Amino acid sequence: MAPIRNASALRRARARRKGSFVSFVKWLDRRNVPYLSASKLSSLERCPRCYYHQYVLGEKQDSTALQVGTLFHRVANEMYQSLRAGVLTKPAGLLKHAKAKRLPKESRLKLRNALILLRDNRWEGHEVVSIEDPFFMDLAPGLPPIIGISDLVLRRNGSLVLVDHKTSKSFNELDPAQLVLYAEHLRRQHATQCIVGVFDEYRLVPDLSTIRKPAFRRTPVSVDRSLLPALIRRYRQAWKQTLAMYRDGEPSRSADCWVCTSRTPW
Repeated sequence: MAPIRNASALRRARARRKGSFVSFVKWLDRRNVPYLSASKLSSLERCPRCYYHQYVLGEKQDSTALQVGTLFHRVANEMYQSLRAGVLTKPAGLLKHAKAKRLPKESRLKLRNALILLRDNRWEGHEVVSIEDPFFMDLAPGLPPIIGISDLVLRRNGSLVLVDHKTSKSFNELDPAQLVLYAEHLRRQHATQCIVGVFDEYRLVPDLSTIRKPAFRRTPVSVDRSLLPALIRRYRQAWKQTLAMYRDGEPSRSADCWVCTSRTPW
């Protein structure tokens, strides 16, 4: 097999392989195929040591919060697929689709409430363009290809709306980098400049009736192409750091990282 060095080669490799997109990415990781992504950038900028353990050593990242987020995205995918067909699934049906029986009870409650918020705050009056749509893109010379997967793309009045779902214990400071990246892919794919980026955030709470602050927040963010050069610089720095890890080994422990400080083996 020829070396996989650009987006076209990734697309050809994906076309030859069966299975899910996730299994394809794991196959790339086993073969040490170089690529970058929004999650890699975020992880590396947050904590190089965590990045090293996850992406260089290939250690499995498994937590209840990660499971809840994965299940939420799966159900959001199914819900918008149903809406595309003109069917609105009831909240109980959404939870059934989640297949969350293995989660602890409190996590199931949090997931159920997030799914209720998902249904209640669904996007209406928009054409669904794509749902959980993976892509490969050559962002800039000197960088490996980018892999991404956009949660939801809508169209209304000639404009595209790029939506990213986020679940967490609390609302966090938003970094538009991911949506700026995904918007660039949409510009190249659809030849349009009219793109709106939106974060739909779902705060995981066990009881919606007792909360004092909202558990859902919808935040538009700019994805203007003028933001792209700065983003490319961040990816160049990330790639430089990644190559240094392969050359020099594990980075130092980060005092500011809750993962590093909570795991004694690290």
